[in-house]
Amino acid sequence: MFVFVKKIFSLLDRQERRQFFWLMFAIVIVGLIDVAGVASIMPFMAVVSSPEIVENNHYLFWCYQVLGFSSVNSFLVFLGFLVFFVLLLSNAVKALVLFLELRFVHFRLYSLSRRLLYRYLARPYTFFLNQNTSVLGKNILQEVSKFTHEVLRPCTQILTRIVSILFVLGLLIVVDPLLAMMIMSVLGGAYVLLYCLVQKKLARLGKERFEANAMRFKSAGEAFGGVKELKVLKRQRYFFDQFSGYAYRIERNMAINGLVSNLPSYIMEVMAFGGILIIVLYFLAIRQGVGNTLPMISLYAFAGYRLLPALQGVFSAMSTLRFNVAILDALHRDLAGMTDGAVSWRSEEVDALPFRQSIAFSGVTFGYPGSGTPVVRDLNLTIMKNSSVGLVGATGAGKTTVVDLLLGLLTPDKGALLVDDVPLDAERLSRWQGMVGYVPQVIFLSDDSLMNNIAFGVPPEKIDRNAVEKAARIANIHEFVMQSLPEGYETHVGEKGVRLSGGQRQRIGIARALYHDPEVLIMDEATSALDGITEEAIIQAIHDLAGKKTIVTIAHRLTTLKECDVIYVMEQGRVVEQGTYDQLSGSSVRFRAMARTGTR
Repeated sequence: MFVFVKKIFSLLDRQERRQFFWLMFAIVIVGLIDVAGVASIMPFMAVVSSPEIVENNHYLFWCYQVLGFSSVNSFLVFLGFLVFFVLLLSNAVKALVLFLELRFVHFRLYSLSRRLLYRYLARPYTFFLNQNTSVLGKNILQEVSKFTHEVLRPCTQILTRIVSILFVLGLLIVVDPLLAMMIMSVLGGAYVLLYCLVQKKLARLGKERFEANAMRFKSAGEAFGGVKELKVLKRQRYFFDQFSGYAYRIERNMAINGLVSNLPSYIMEVMAFGGILIIVLYFLAIRQGVGNTLPMISLYAFAGYRLLPALQGVFSAMSTLRFNVAILDALHRDLAGMTDGAVSWRSEEVDALPFRQSIAFSGVTFGYPGSGTPVVRDLNLTIMKNSSVGLVGATGAGKTTVVDLLLGLLTPDKGALLVDDVPLDAERLSRWQGMVGYVPQVIFLSDDSLMNNIAFGVPPEKIDRNAVEKAARIANIHEFVMQSLPEGYETHVGEKGVRLSGGQRQRIGIARALYHDPEVLIMDEATSALDGITEEAIIQAIHDLAGKKTIVTIAHRLTTLKECDVIYVMEQGRVVEQGTYDQLSGSSVRFRAMARTGTR
C-alpha cells in the first residue's frame, strides 16, 4: 500500500501535493463536525426519554441554567434545534469539502493529461517507432480520466471515510470501550477479510481490462485507418469481431468489479440490524430500563448509520484502487521523473543556427534499438552549403535513416553530425531544426484548411498568407487551389487529406516545407506520387533554388537527380560511390543498373 501511495504522489507536482494536504485538513474538520453531530443526538434522546435527567446530569443542568430556560420542554426544543443545526452544519461543510475534492480531482485530469501529452512529445523519435499511437491517445484521453476518477478520487474518499470512522469510533470508545471495539472488530474484520479474499482477482481483472482496452483502441484505429482496403477485401467482420471481443472483456471485468465492490453492503446491512438487536438486549440486560437504554441505543444506531456507509466506502474504494492498479503503473511509467526542464522541445521562437560552410557525417554509425545490426555504418559524407545533393541506393541501404539523422530525429551511436565543423549537440538541435524544411514520403495532413496545413502548427492569426502562396506556387499547387477549390486556401482537406489526390497531398507537403523559407531542404522521395509533367515542373522550381539553398534529395526516379552537384550511392549503410549524374552514369555499373530499373 505504501508503494501504491508513493506512486500516486509521484504523479503530483509540489503545488498539487500542497493542495492535497489542505484538502486532508478540511477532511479532518469534517470528521470533527461529523462526530459532534453524532454526539449531539445522545443528550437530546436522553431528555426525550427521561426529562428529569436535566436536573440529575451536571452538564445538562449547567446548560439549562446558563441559557436561562424556565421549562424542560423549551430546553428540549432547544436541544432538538441544536441537533438539527449541527447536522445541517455538518452536511453543509461536507458539501463544501466534496466540492473541493471534486475540483481537485477534475483539475488533476486537466493537468495530468497535459503533462502526459507534453511528456510524449518530449520523447525521442525512436520511442514512437515502437508505439501504437492509438494506445498513446487512449492513455491521454481515457486512462488519465480513469486514473483521476478511479484511483485518485477513491484515495480521497478512503481518507475522508477513515477520518470519519476514527472520530465516530473514538466517541463510541468513550461511551463504552468494550462494545465499541467489539462492533469495530466484527464489522471492520469482515471487510478486511473480504478484501483479502478478492484483491488478487481484482488486480488480475483490472490488468486484463487495461490490456483489452489498449487492443480495443488499436482495433478501432486500424479499422478506420485501413477502411478502403477493408471494404475492398470485405474484411469488416474480422475487425468488428476483434473489437467486440475486446469490448466484451472490458465490460465483463468492469461488471465483476462493480459487483465485488458493492456486494458486501447487503451482507453488512443484515449484520448491522442484527448488531442493533444485540445491543438492545445487551443494554436491557445490564441497565434494566428503557429510559436508560434509549439514549445509548439511539447513539449506536446513529453511529452505525455513519459507520456502515464509511466502512463500505473504504472497501469499495480499495477494491476500485486494486482493480485499476494497472492504470497507475502505466501512468507512473510514462510520467515518473518528469520535470519541466527535461523536455526536448521548446514553445518559444529560437534563432536559426548559423550555417556558413558544410554539414558533415563524421564516422557515423547508427542502429535502431533492439535491431542488433547497424543501419548506417561508419558513414563519412559532406554536404556543402547551397549545394544540391542526391542519395540513391537499393531499398534498405539506409537513405531514409541518413535523412532522419540529418533532421536530428535520430542520434548517432558513434561519430557525430557536424555543422560548420561543430558537433550538433542537444543544445544546438532546435536551432538547427528551425532552418530545415522536410518533405517525407508520406505526407500527414490534418482535418483543417489547406492554408493551415501549409503553415502547419502556426496559430491562424500569425500565418503569413504571402508566404503560403509563395510556397504553393513553387509546389505547383496555387493554380489548382484558386481555380478548382471554391473556398480557395480555406478549403478543408478532410482527415489525412482524404479529399485530395496523392499528388495534391505531396504538393501540399512540399509547400509546407517551403513555407518558412528554410536554408536546408530535405526531400525523401517527395515527388514519387506525381505525374511526370507535374514532377518535372516542381523539380525545375526546386532546381531554381539551387545555389540559394542546400538541397538533399532521395528520388524515386534517378533522372530527377541530373542537376545535383553530387550524388552519393549507398549500400548497407555506407557510401560506396559518389559523383555527378554523368560521372556515375559513365563509371558505375551499379548506378547504371539502378537507372535502367528505376531503383531508388
